[in-house]
Amino acid sequence: MSKILVGRSTCIQPFPLMLVAVCCLLQMSACVLRPAWQKLAIEGNLESRRIDAGRFRHLVLWNGEQGPHLRIYVEGDGGPWIYKRRVAVDPTPSNPVLLRLMHDATHPAVYLGRPCYFGAATDRECEQRWWTFDRYGRVVVDSMCAAANQVSRQLGAETVQLIGYSGGGAIVLGMSACTDHLVAFSTIAGNLDPEAWAEHHGYSPLSDLSPLASAAIRHSAVNEVHWQCRDDLNVPPSITDDYFAARAHAVRHIVKSCSHTTGWQLHWSQIIDSPEVN
Repeated sequence: MSKILVGRSTCIQPFPLMLVAVCCLLQMSACVLRPAWQKLAIEGNLESRRIDAGRFRHLVLWNGEQGPHLRIYVEGDGGPWIYKRRVAVDPTPSNPVLLRLMHDATHPAVYLGRPCYFGAATDRECEQRWWTFDRYGRVVVDSMCAAANQVSRQLGAETVQLIGYSGGGAIVLGMSACTDHLVAFSTIAGNLDPEAWAEHHGYSPLSDLSPLASAAIRHSAVNEVHWQCRDDLNVPPSITDDYFAARAHAVRHIVKSCSHTTGWQLHWSQIIDSPEVN
């Protein structure tokens, strides 16, 4: 940082002092304006980079830990819409719930950004449909799988576990059919039935849910555990009943003292150390 030299003459002191004040204010503003995910990445000393998965670029935040078993985290939908009618310019979540949960992870962990999120919304391939109606579609899920497989190869992972929060739960469900070396996946407040979810809230139906249909025929050797909140008003457990009725091997835990976005830290040790996926 360059030094600001204040002269001895009283007639020129006010300008440098005012400049110092302005610089301080600008520095404070930069801290305030920094996105929440960037703040958390800095606080957690996470390595940040972008990888090219073909059609889209993806943010990768890695905690620097290496080992044979890699956990890949996929965040929720963030804010695709403004007041449910106008499409957001950037869907990146202002409250990255899953990144907060991953913050103190001591196991090998990667936070994998979804297409057009985390500063990539202005990329050439980023049309608004990729974070609205087609956000769980084949194009998005295939890109997520390509990125996940690239990362796991680079880190030398022998086995992979996917963890998805909210809409990220639908993403990892789709990814379960195309992720290499996958042994388990978990969801937290996962949107496991987007059709029922849209109908429940009176939203327009989502397009291309084919990855979820593909995942339905995956081999049952892939363990899956889903954590739901009894008082979740966004994704009520009841709207996923059909999902569990169709998948006898899927494990379901419904917990209390939480909401869709809060209280998960209380259950985190249970979630991350669940014997059903470890």
